[in-house]
Amino acid sequence: MEQYNIPQGLYYTHDHAWVKVEGNTIRIGVTDFLQKLAGEITFIRIPRVGKALAAGATLSSIQSGKWAGKIQVPMPGKVLEANGELPTNPKLLNSDSYDAGWICVMEPDDLAAGLQNLIHGDDADKFFTEEHAKYSKPE
Repeated sequence: MEQYNIPQGLYYTHDHAWVKVEGNTIRIGVTDFLQKLAGEITFIRIPRVGKALAAGATLSSIQSGKWAGKIQVPMPGKVLEANGELPTNPKLLNSDSYDAGWICVMEPDDLAAGLQNLIHGDDADKFFTEEHAKYSKPE
């Protein structure tokens, strides 16, 4: 797993988004694992600021030359900020997925309840190990 940057202290979703708690808000982006699996990202649709989103709704659509997918909303809440640089420079998701490549900041309806549904700590290590094994199997 050394080939992937998986920062401790973040929360993760099953669709390979990361969630960073910042006070009463959360910052969301895509993991290093996803960006390496997808390859060079060529398109991203970011959420609209001010929009209230339900958990499981589409937060962001992402495309690369070999992959297209969606990142789902990890917990219900309102979009406070979106990374306006991404639509014109989606490669930030590849070059700096945990910093400049963040997707949005949300104010969750219930942060504590939302975090219970995310992967964290040792469970994250186990999850990414299993994902690596799943995606690196010969076809």
